[in-house]
Amino acid sequence: MVQLLVGPIVRATNTASVVIWVELSHACIITLRTAPYTDQENEAGSVSVHTITVGGRHYAAPQLHGLQPATWYRYELFTEDGTLTDPSSPLLQCFRTLDHVEIDAERAQQRASLRFIYGSCRKLDRAADDTFNALGAWLLRHFEQREQAWPHLLLLIGDQIYADEPPSQFMELRQDISADDRMTIFTAFARLYEYVWTAEKGVRQVLATLPTYMIFDDHELLNNWGVFPGWKEQMIRRGLEALLIDALVAYWIYQGWGNLLQRENSQHPLVKIMQAAEKSGEDALEALRASIRDNFYGRNELDWHYTLPTMPPLFVTNTRADRTSIFGSIKTDAFYAPMHIMGEQQMIALRNWMQRHDTEMTIVVSSVPVLMPPLIGLIEYITGVRLWQRSNPLLHWIGKQLARLQLQVVLRGSFDHWPIFGASWNELIQMLKKRERDILLLGGDVHFSYAAEGRRAGRSAFYQLVSTPFQNTLSARQRRLIERQSIITSTTYGGLRTRVLPLQRIEEVAQIRHHLLFNDTLAYVRLQPQREHRYSIEQEYMGIVEGELTVIARTVFPSTKKI
Repeated sequence: MVQLLVGPIVRATNTASVVIWVELSHACIITLRTAPYTDQENEAGSVSVHTITVGGRHYAAPQLHGLQPATWYRYELFTEDGTLTDPSSPLLQCFRTLDHVEIDAERAQQRASLRFIYGSCRKLDRAADDTFNALGAWLLRHFEQREQAWPHLLLLIGDQIYADEPPSQFMELRQDISADDRMTIFTAFARLYEYVWTAEKGVRQVLATLPTYMIFDDHELLNNWGVFPGWKEQMIRRGLEALLIDALVAYWIYQGWGNLLQRENSQHPLVKIMQAAEKSGEDALEALRASIRDNFYGRNELDWHYTLPTMPPLFVTNTRADRTSIFGSIKTDAFYAPMHIMGEQQMIALRNWMQRHDTEMTIVVSSVPVLMPPLIGLIEYITGVRLWQRSNPLLHWIGKQLARLQLQVVLRGSFDHWPIFGASWNELIQMLKKRERDILLLGGDVHFSYAAEGRRAGRSAFYQLVSTPFQNTLSARQRRLIERQSIITSTTYGGLRTRVLPLQRIEEVAQIRHHLLFNDTLAYVRLQPQREHRYSIEQEYMGIVEGELTVIARTVFPSTKKI
């Protein structure tokens, strides 16, 4: 009998279609059926697909079309055996399609607000403090007010799993994991995803209702991966190529695949492999490995980034797997040139997307922040500046020696964010020079939360919002260092004046130091349309108080600012 292993998970959603992702115990044909939430007599539509086998495991992501905008639906999944549910822990299974996108500036006031929750870094070693799990109960408490209270989207922007530091409870269950506690093959990664998404009912409830989009960061593989140009080659010399490839295969199956509407992205190389495997019934693992291995060595292009058809529009970047990578001697000039956090193709896509949306606010998601707290950002920026690259031989040689020292500082300080990637930083600043409207940036990774403003003299600003972790802990030493530098709340570097925005404490449990928040948390953002494609913005940080998810702090934006 077919059993549900992971899911259902509501994934890519627009005004007229939805993708529901599942992992099943056996190969089968699975049917997705939906009905308007308030009209159970009339079916809205159904679609049937064959499961796809990857590494002996069985997945499906049926996409249903023909839905109505801004409408609530129930859904059910069926196999030949009947309704596919977990009888021991049934879930509320529903979703809402996105609002129709209104592009007429004269009717801007009629556009709907956009609400989303975002966050990152869920280590899951203290289940009682897991804000992601607590969100499930919060959704149920506010179900009757879902049209006004629930977010339209959930953005998981990095470190959904900690493959390099698996939860102790998981390791106790999995005695067949290798002795060094690392995930080394696809099956092991898959089992970890299965654990973190099914161990708690609240997490299962969230994923079964909110359209969820994801992007990887480092812990889906190894801490700080891609932090310097020779990182890939170093890992290969250590015999870790199979780990790197299978980690990305697992990311694709559990995270990346569901980000995409299948029909609209049928030419994506990995989508084509999945579609071919569905038709043939063959295991797709080796084909996926081959394509991702080619990408790893720069022999093909795989787009991990994607956009969402929201208003305002949203671009989710890949700032981990597209970084500067050099194979060969560290003596080459390219090894010490300014680094890129994203490749040329992705940067062109981002630039073109910004140009298309030049007259409206845009949202850009990056797993690692663009704007760090001011002093950290300044130090990272300095380590990313490359001097005398095109000077006379003597200065060029000195610049290369300095670059060698800068890379050592990067490694010792675990500097891993946008400011150290000088080439990409400069390209982003050039984009800002041409912008008519401001940019809202979302980030995670750093294990504390804050909001920052970046502004060029005489130009409009952009905001960096950071919410992290869902559940994790900074070491005492890390926290002391961060708190000490946070005394400096503004500075200028790389063509920007930056400052940290104030935080308002709502609950006494909020651990705030110089406007940085050190609680386990997730962020709820509300964007309310104003005139001329501008928005008012509100960000609330939610943490656990007496076992329930509660607003504990709020970002204080400039009172007159509309973005």
